[in-house]
Amino acid sequence: MQLITAHPLTLPLFRLRNVLLGHYRRLSNASRRLRFMGGVNTKALEMIAKASVPDLILGIKRDGAYRAVLELFVLDSTHAEVGLSVEDAYQGQGFGRALFQRGITEARLRDMETIELSFLPSNVAIRKLCVEAGGDIHCSADDCVSHIRIS
Repeated sequence: MQLITAHPLTLPLFRLRNVLLGHYRRLSNASRRLRFMGGVNTKALEMIAKASVPDLILGIKRDGAYRAVLELFVLDSTHAEVGLSVEDAYQGQGFGRALFQRGITEARLRDMETIELSFLPSNVAIRKLCVEAGGDIHCSADDCVSHIRIS
C-alpha cells in the first residue's frame, strides 16, 4: 500500500489554477455538489478556478494527477477557510483525512487560531473530520459550518 502524503503545490498561480481546474473537472456531479455546495457546470468550474487565489494548495498526486486537493484561504490574521475535495475513485482511502490533518498543521504554521469549513448536511465524511478535530458545527436546512480552534 502506498503512503498517503499531502504536499504543498508550489507552482506559479496560473499553473496552480490549471491544476485546480483539472481536478475540479474530474469530480463527479455529486462530488462537485459536495465541494461547491451546489451544482456547478463546466463553465462555472473554469470561472471558479481562474479566479481562485488560495493562500495554500495541498494535493495528493496519484496516477499522474492531483486526485485530492485542499485549498486554504486566510481570511484575517488568525482565521482561515478551507475547501477540500477528493475525486470519486480515491474516496474512502484516507486522502481527505491526510489533507485535512496537513491543512490544520499548515494553518498553525501560519499562526491561524481557527479554521472554518462550510459543507452540506449530507457530507458525512467532512462532518466526521470536523468532529474529530473538536469543531463546533452549526447547521441549517441548506448548509453546515464548522469552526475549529487549532491553536
